Amino acid sequence: MSRKYKYILGLLVLFVSFTSNLSFSYSQEIKPTPEKVDYKKLHNADKYYWVIYDNVCPYCKNATKHIKTLDWEKKIKFLSYRSSLTYRIFPELSREECEKDVHMVTPKGEILKGYQVFRTIIDNLTATKILNPLLKNDYAEKQLNEIYEKMVKERTCYYNKAGACDLKTGKKIENNR
Repeated sequence: MSRKYKYILGLLVLFVSFTSNLSFSYSQEIKPTPEKVDYKKLHNADKYYWVIYDNVCPYCKNATKHIKTLDWEKKIKFLSYRSSLTYRIFPELSREECEKDVHMVTPKGEILKGYQVFRTIIDNLTATKILNPLLKNDYAEKQLNEIYEKMVKERTCYYNKAGACDLKTGKKIENNR
């Protein structure tokens, strides 16, 4: 056999082995698509505290930024109540309820809202755990509740979009000129 034919035969063998491996690996990559995606499993919902919040409100975004800074163990995840992914992962939540107040889904699947979310975040941040014994009394609870209520009123004032807002009531201040 001449050198030319050996070369062509070698290329042919190489081509056949390459294409057979290619088609074999290609067939391995094709996976059947499941009928229904389990978003809770896909996003490891049972490993995190999921906070459902308003990602447009500047006060909420600012609080989220600070919480992320203090969440050294990365136990808290955030989802916007405006995102459809939120309701795919947690179909038991309603957009209407989440729009009214902050919500949390715990790793055990418990649904918390309002001040309970605020309290649970404080209890689970590594940076604030040291202070937890000091924060477990009536006076501290009252102060924390007031801080939370002020945040809620600031959010309400933001959405009133009328310049001035009374933080005690959360209502617009009318100009009497």
